[in-house]
Amino acid sequence: MADPLSIAAAVVGITAPALEGVRLLLNDLQQLKDAPKTVGRLLEDVHSVDAALSLLQSVENREWQLLGSDVSKESERTISSCTQACSLFRTDLQRWTRHSEDGKLAWQDRAKVGLLKQGQIKAMSEQLQTCKLTVNSIVSIANLYSSVRHSHITEDIKKTISEKQEEVKSAITATDRQLIVLDNKLEELGLSSDDEVAVGPDEDKVKALQQFEEERKAIVASRRLLDELLSRAQEEAVAKAAAKGQVGSTTVGSVTFGNQNSGLQTGVINGGVHGAMFGGNRD
Repeated sequence: MADPLSIAAAVVGITAPALEGVRLLLNDLQQLKDAPKTVGRLLEDVHSVDAALSLLQSVENREWQLLGSDVSKESERTISSCTQACSLFRTDLQRWTRHSEDGKLAWQDRAKVGLLKQGQIKAMSEQLQTCKLTVNSIVSIANLYSSVRHSHITEDIKKTISEKQEEVKSAITATDRQLIVLDNKLEELGLSSDDEVAVGPDEDKVKALQQFEEERKAIVASRRLLDELLSRAQEEAVAKAAAKGQVGSTTVGSVTFGNQNSGLQTGVINGGVHGAMFGGNRD
């Protein structure tokens, strides 16, 4: 099994820049005054991803170890996709609003953001929603593992396991639905681009196509991660995690062998070894 510290370090190392990218985009969007409704909805999605990534940072090393390296690797891919999406969208947003000053949209920028770029803004919102669902699922299963670390599988825990399974399945369904819609968009956009090859590429359509392709990669990565999380949410896997969580918790505690305690004494005490003294009768 991979070292839990290295697993946690890998995810933490990629979560920090993701949070930075999300917050930079958040700042850019907040500065837009009288922004169209599509931008307002996007702002809400950025807020929700910020909250989800912040919760992810609270997952402890031991839970990452129990979740395993496959979950860690897929988590890295998903978070990296979110980071890249925010960076690319910030670049596009700055290009779309280049005529505006002090956050007040110029009329030509308002038309572009509020009408011409609605498809790309909506696509960005959808990608952020997928990221939020997936990251929240990671945190949810990690919290489940934390709750059983020092306990047995009770009826209450079985109920919680069932609830977590339904949460992940719901996220999988939403992701599958989004993937179908996105594939249709890519097909339509691809056909449209082919029709215009003779007159040269349309920069906006090329950009839109790139964004949709990146979104698809992110959704596929999220789908793989959700499959891994669903397997970790099975009762057998949770019971195994609970057993592993108890390994190493049994150690030798404080024991004193004095003049009246000669001979062999054995026992098991939970805790560390503190102040052990060994002595015998001096006959």
